[in-house]
Amino acid sequence: MKKLVLIIHILILGLAIGLNAQNINQGVYLSANDFTSGKISYINENGNEKYKFYLHEFLNASTIKIIKGDKIIKLKKDSIYGFRDKNNNSYRFYKNDEFKIINHSSNIILYSKSTLEGDLKNKHLVLIYYFSATADSPVYELTKWNLKSVFINDVPFQKLLDVHFQSDNELSAYNSQSKTYDLNHIYDISKK
Repeated sequence: MKKLVLIIHILILGLAIGLNAQNINQGVYLSANDFTSGKISYINENGNEKYKFYLHEFLNASTIKIIKGDKIIKLKKDSIYGFRDKNNNSYRFYKNDEFKIINHSSNIILYSKSTLEGDLKNKHLVLIYYFSATADSPVYELTKWNLKSVFINDVPFQKLLDVHFQSDNELSAYNSQSKTYDLNHIYDISKK
């Protein structure tokens, strides 16, 4: 019985530590430089103060609000790069829209965004992929046409795009063995 009580206490302590660690991860990237260096601002440093993060997504507001202890911090989405949520997912704001960053360290940064499509009776979520050439460059829908337009002077990359990708849907393919997106792998090959 004593062992069971001890195990339960250890599990509860582990859960509490895990929950505090999740709060510490949440915060704001003030710039593209902060994103690339992993610098987060407005975090819950000690994990035990009052901390809430509001994106105002439903109203498509142009601001976010952070309650940190007794302070209320309001930031305009167009004046910051993005944020990291309590699940360690990073997002970028671009033209007052929110894009989930799905690869952090590759040359071509990939994003995803869920949108509702269909008529009133057949609404369904569709995942759409986007990209940017660098952390601070514009965001475009992930299509061969857009890639070729952005990388207009990169002939080797354009040729490899045509060889390896027959349709736009193939551009977001992830290779679990190499743990990289095929698009970034092809881009790396074009630089050799």
